[in-house]
Amino acid sequence: MQHFRPQNFLPRLNSTNARVLLSLFGLHLFFIILFDKVTAFAPDENGYIAIFSNLYRSDFSLEGYLGWQQGSVNALRVAYLPAKILQLVGFSDFYSVRILTIFYSTLTLYILLRLSSEIHILGRSVRFWIVLAFLIPSYFLWTSIGLREGFIFLALVGIFHAIRAITSTITKTGVVLILAFATLLLISKTYLYALLILALLAAVVTLRIFTKNAGPNSIRIVALCLIPVIFFPTISKNIVISGRSIVEVKLINPTPTTPTTPTTPTTPTTPNSTQEVAARGQTIHDLNIQIKNNPLLKWLSEVTKIDSVLESKSKSSYLPFGSEELTNNSKQLQTQAATLRDPISIVKGAFNFLFVPTPFLDNGSFFLNAQSYESFAWYFYYILLLLMIVGLLRGRYELNLQSLTATYFSLGFIIQSALVEINDGTSVRHRSVLLIGILIMLATIRQKKSKNPSTKVHNLE
Repeated sequence: MQHFRPQNFLPRLNSTNARVLLSLFGLHLFFIILFDKVTAFAPDENGYIAIFSNLYRSDFSLEGYLGWQQGSVNALRVAYLPAKILQLVGFSDFYSVRILTIFYSTLTLYILLRLSSEIHILGRSVRFWIVLAFLIPSYFLWTSIGLREGFIFLALVGIFHAIRAITSTITKTGVVLILAFATLLLISKTYLYALLILALLAAVVTLRIFTKNAGPNSIRIVALCLIPVIFFPTISKNIVISGRSIVEVKLINPTPTTPTTPTTPTTPTTPNSTQEVAARGQTIHDLNIQIKNNPLLKWLSEVTKIDSVLESKSKSSYLPFGSEELTNNSKQLQTQAATLRDPISIVKGAFNFLFVPTPFLDNGSFFLNAQSYESFAWYFYYILLLLMIVGLLRGRYELNLQSLTATYFSLGFIIQSALVEINDGTSVRHRSVLLIGILIMLATIRQKKSKNPSTKVHNLE
């Protein structure tokens, strides 16, 4: 196996891959330019923009900000450095962060393509299914705006690329990369970092038992991924506290948790049936207002008559405060979190996470109903996940550290989501992490080597 070199990350601009990457980057740019300052799809984006705006102040602290982990300011300054450069040359904070997200998302796709082999599933190359996933509307949205998703996806994919590079030979560059990506994942989402470590350990044990092929480097890879917790003791403490809490609530405590009532905008303190709440569509209500403040979008919506549709849907989203309709709608948008004491609840929770919103049904809000029709794309990727798992179990694909880890990570994430997800809208957004797990499986799956020496396995270059 060749030593891992930094230049292996450089794209070949005359290749099909480069054209795909440039096209995707262009589509993202077109989207953010067209929708400009529209943040209705993810109101918390404004909080991340505010963090970036103050991040490079010498006295900056994350206290009072949601999202990034406390104690990660210096690491965030490194992660946001390309955006800071854009800001220095004249881009606004808003566009600097969004362009950085697009860059990281495009880099994520590039690494996945570099990881992929020539394996075909359902008559198509795995590279085809990987590229297609990046065009799923909700996934495309999350990788266009200034949230954490772009950082999380790059961290996960980068870790698997580094794992592949140093499985046989530990190199300095590989060590630096795996430490960098593991740190990025740790400061982005602690529970995803913890889940990845558990998946890695499970993969090493599986290889030891079934193939006797887990070399000493596998243990070193796990150790390298654990190093960041030493440098972020506050975050490490939070992981332990969260893990203990989950065990106590989901396993020891016999009383099941109840979903909380979703937050609604500016509701009165006393019930008053004459006042209304945008319960069935706060997103469309905000979008309707923001489009009217954007000259280009306003003109386009008027020409295409979309404005009348948005206005109608926005008005119909309001329900009387304290009414039975509002109560029922709030319950519809929530789900009961599963508990480890009740295996059936885990099955129900996993089903809800995977299949809600459901097409052709009322899911409780306009945008959930709209998103339900892209569910057919998600169902297809679930089929790909099942096909790969069956292929691993039946020996069609080889057991390797990357694909096994990605498999355990994906399955573990489904169970974890069943235990913690209680809001349907949030579940849809978090489901994109599962998609990344499936794409990593597609990229790292390998056909079992034939005993016929004339058979060749062609890897993507």
